[in-house]
Amino acid sequence: MLSRQLIIYFLLCIIAIVMVREFSFNPESFSGNRNSVILIFPYVLLVFSLFGYELFLKLRDASFNVFTWRKMIICSFIIMLASGVLEFVYFSEFIHKFGRPFTREASRIYIYPWLNQYTNTVFVNFYTFLMYASTVTFCTSLITLAKK
Repeated sequence: MLSRQLIIYFLLCIIAIVMVREFSFNPESFSGNRNSVILIFPYVLLVFSLFGYELFLKLRDASFNVFTWRKMIICSFIIMLASGVLEFVYFSEFIHKFGRPFTREASRIYIYPWLNQYTNTVFVNFYTFLMYASTVTFCTSLITLAKK
């Protein structure tokens, strides 16, 4: 089921996540520069989309029995929920590092929009990647099982 393309897209997604993390600023530092990671986001969206499409194609063409499809649905749903909870915890800790939510004047980055040089990693990280991959797996498995 694994193909060379799927592995390459997976590795490119990991590289994209690392690039966003490396080019984003820590909450402890201050940067007067604008968001340079915005230039990377088209690459991130392209690579994530290609990975999701390739995963969809491989799962759609897979020939598992009904029991295996059910296990994939349950496992992908559990991973989707767990990564959603972990993303929420990560986001809560991230807001705590800035003092308050971004919409309050007491926050250190009150003047910035939601997508800025500090908050890039909230939107592109390993948890969001897991949510994306497990959602694609869940939906594809559910559709394939419904056809059988």
